[in-house]
Amino acid sequence: MSLTVAEKYNLRIFLVTIYGPQANYWPVNDEMFNLTYKLLSESKKCSDVMDLVPRPMPIGANPAKWLAKEVRSMILRKIKERKGHYAICVKSTSLRMKTEFNLKAAGL
Repeated sequence: MSLTVAEKYNLRIFLVTIYGPQANYWPVNDEMFNLTYKLLSESKKCSDVMDLVPRPMPIGANPAKWLAKEVRSMILRKIKERKGHYAICVKSTSLRMKTEFNLKAAGL
């Protein structure tokens, strides 16, 4: 099943958002969609780990209280149905996969 016109449009918009204007010249097809799905899967792994990173401790805060609050926050972030990805995860994953996208766009 190939992509609809609307799906192609949305995929192109997403790719341009991530990779810039060069993505306007990439073919938008099932292979590019599959590679984008891979990018988002990899980004989700990173985002899942980011949920476990403690937030900065405010100046003058009690370290024991701050740590207890952070542990609770980490647990809540893990059990919440998060639908998004951390921007840093999408950016780092997209940079790591840029060659794959360029090769796919070149038909290789």
